[in-house]
Amino acid sequence: MKKYYQTLSTNQKNEIKKIYQKEYANADIKTRLNHLNFYIIASYLFALLLIILGLTNKKELIMDISLALVLIIAGTSFLIGKHIIKTNLLNKIALKGAVMK
Repeated sequence: MKKYYQTLSTNQKNEIKKIYQKEYANADIKTRLNHLNFYIIASYLFALLLIILGLTNKKELIMDISLALVLIIAGTSFLIGKHIIKTNLLNKIALKGAVMK
């Protein structure tokens, strides 16, 4: 099911993103999304490091690869969650603007 925000044109989406940047510049949600960005990048980097270490160290290959898989799954779930949260927030702003018009 598409959100209202996804049905808008590119110009309208850009206007809503500008409103989002103005309203939520210093909001708590903005800092939480930035923290999620850090966790996503860190989990992917550590997963890559574990894969490299697992391939060079043949003794613990299964454990390193399994931990890397867990980190990749966690990072991907954080990425999907961040996208869902931001889409819901942008949709809320778009609906509020549509009601006001």
